[in-house]
Amino acid sequence: MIIILTGLPSVGKSTFSKTISKKMSEKNMDNIILGTDLLRESFPIWKESYEKYIRDSNTYLIKKALENKFSVIVDDTNYYNSKRRDLINIAKSYDTVYITIYLKAPLNILLTRNVQRGQKIPNEVIKDMYEKFDTPGSKYSWDLPDIEIDTMKKINYDEILNEILKISKFKNLKAIKKLENPKMDFLENDLQKIDSMSRQIVGNLIKTGKIDNKEIKKVSNIRKSFLKEFKSIEHEKINFKKIEEEFLIYLNENLKKDFI
Repeated sequence: MIIILTGLPSVGKSTFSKTISKKMSEKNMDNIILGTDLLRESFPIWKESYEKYIRDSNTYLIKKALENKFSVIVDDTNYYNSKRRDLINIAKSYDTVYITIYLKAPLNILLTRNVQRGQKIPNEVIKDMYEKFDTPGSKYSWDLPDIEIDTMKKINYDEILNEILKISKFKNLKAIKKLENPKMDFLENDLQKIDSMSRQIVGNLIKTGKIDNKEIKKVSNIRKSFLKEFKSIEHEKINFKKIEEEFLIYLNENLKKDFI
């Protein structure tokens, strides 16, 4: 199992990872905490030229831990969805469960905590990361977090661990069903492709001015409705060109415009 933590500096990821790691160990779950920050702290000084080595080493250690049947807690910001996707792909390549945990707190709280910690990271860097942060699930359905934790509130680690175990069991059962019915896996992959395709179409229509900024929220709901309808229909073979045309027709009908 990979537990993917995501959250900005000073949100409490390290405290969380150490505590949940101990709780897992009490349940006889062999686990290890890994992350790029842990590797950075191993150097007497930091240089930009070290970054590739740090990233590559972290990925190597995660893979070796999975090979040795350890559960891995990834204690990193993982503030871009591409970083989370890479970890999810590692989990899939090792046929293991992944659980994403999003730890959050308001920016002013993060900055105050950072000052109290001696500003290991300049506050301006945290502000910049806050602006760039890809909130889990805000762009892609696959990126929705399994668990969200407000670190301003008291954390019940026993409850969190029970939730992790419950989600892990559910995902394992889902994986077994996919083996029994391979069409399920194809459908999920196709849905991701259609989700990406429909986003690209809407983005191009906005860029070219065919969709007004005031209509963006409405278009977003129309797109979600299209994906929901597609999911509910039995499909033998996916024709993506035809689906692209059907989506444009769907937009035409719902917005009373002509995009074709």
